[in-house]
Amino acid sequence: MAINNKGLHSFTVQEANNFEAFDEWNFQNVDVSGDSVDDGVDSLYITSANPAKKVVIFDSSGVMDAADSITITINGNSDTGKPITISGANLPFTISGIILTDLSFTMPDGSTDTSETLGLLSFH
Repeated sequence: MAINNKGLHSFTVQEANNFEAFDEWNFQNVDVSGDSVDDGVDSLYITSANPAKKVVIFDSSGVMDAADSITITINGNSDTGKPITISGANLPFTISGIILTDLSFTMPDGSTDTSETLGLLSFH
């Protein structure tokens, strides 16, 4: 039997199953001011090998307009993974209660200014 010694940061299986414990976190700042978000921007840290339990998307520049439209696609674009569209007024936006293996988002050109950035905080 292997001993997993995590000291003060150890958590029970039930806590992990309830999404109440996180092993690590990552932060990604995404420039949404240009054309790069037309085709979609993928999270660098949320992958099938490193799934996230919780994600917080927020306006890291502080200049996002309330009418800006952000389309989020969770776990790939398929019949079961429909995109979610939110406005800048709904930020910060939290996704939890689901294992996230892929996260991408798009914004149309008309919704972006020259200094807008989105922050993506993922808990694994």
